[in-house]
Amino acid sequence: MDSGAPQADDVRPQYNFIVMGHDISSNALGRAISLVLVTRELGPSALLAFGSGSVWKGAKQFDVAIKRLSRSWKDEVRDQLQRAPATQNVVWLAKGIAPLDKAAQFVAEHDPQAIILLDLDDDDAGLAESFANRSLTNRLRLHPWRRSNPRRIRSSQLAIAESADGFTFSSHALATVYPRSFEPAGRIPHVRLSMQESVNRAAAKSETVRFGSFGTLRPHKGSGLLLELMRHDRSMTLVTFANCGLGQPDSSDCNWEELPPDTPLDVAYSQVDVSVIPITESGSGAQYQLPAKLIDSLQWRTPVLATPTPAIKEIAEGAFTPLSNSMSPADVAKQIRLLASSDDGSRGAARFHELLTPQAAAKELAQLIDHIVSLCRAQ
Repeated sequence: MDSGAPQADDVRPQYNFIVMGHDISSNALGRAISLVLVTRELGPSALLAFGSGSVWKGAKQFDVAIKRLSRSWKDEVRDQLQRAPATQNVVWLAKGIAPLDKAAQFVAEHDPQAIILLDLDDDDAGLAESFANRSLTNRLRLHPWRRSNPRRIRSSQLAIAESADGFTFSSHALATVYPRSFEPAGRIPHVRLSMQESVNRAAAKSETVRFGSFGTLRPHKGSGLLLELMRHDRSMTLVTFANCGLGQPDSSDCNWEELPPDTPLDVAYSQVDVSVIPITESGSGAQYQLPAKLIDSLQWRTPVLATPTPAIKEIAEGAFTPLSNSMSPADVAKQIRLLASSDDGSRGAARFHELLTPQAAAKELAQLIDHIVSLCRAQ
């Protein structure tokens, strides 16, 4: 951002926020939606996303308008950059995967006064490397011409960093994965609108303990433990979304209940006593990932049993029960039963309201933008 004409120190400009995502069809759109929930607290906001496929199904959970960018995306972005006098554009790029590098360059050239922010909520390159290393087929799928190739991800993020005025991370822990030059920076966790729990827990009316995990589940990260628990103890019921990534229930899996993927989150979390979030992969991609299902669990007062990764510990310290990878299925089942009869959900709710609402994150974002503006004025 060019410093432009000087402004009075006691006058904060009005901001026009533009959040951009690289893929309208993947769950990466969820992060962009989370960012818009934050920016709406500070000013007019728009969400733009690349991609020709169907909109990510999870987007139905949120009251956020999404504009698909077409082949004429430059004209569409230019239209969004039109602003009233005394208004400044803030363009926030979620994840920084191509073609967002081209978008950043276009914004910098077309509106030099715009504040450009690069948001990083995962070590996406690390996740891609881990995926590629698991098989030859995976390596072929992430060939160098694919934008999801690890090297291309890093190249795109570094290119955006050259134009970026600031950076946001889902946790301070994640920031340690990226270059120290990615500053000034702020922490913006995933957020959810603050709502009262409107549905009674069906599990509380049943003698069967119900545990679950909602969203896309990756067996290589430890979610296979959910199936192991369900088959180890048939007196407990596993609840997930249908087609969640764990395969299809066997004929004997009568204690595995699948909900439609578009089930409202409040209804879904009313169906479980305990949210279980296991992560066994040791790479930075998994260890520094902040699961959105953790934030959803805290919001809906669901006791959480989760692997204490650096990101989870930082965001939910004191609001979840650690899940050790050395615990046997019997030990985990015992812990689930203890949590099911506890009031641990109230701890999660308190943490949620402290840190994970749009209002809480907007304060951090406003401070970061003010800092960026002050740096530009000092130049």
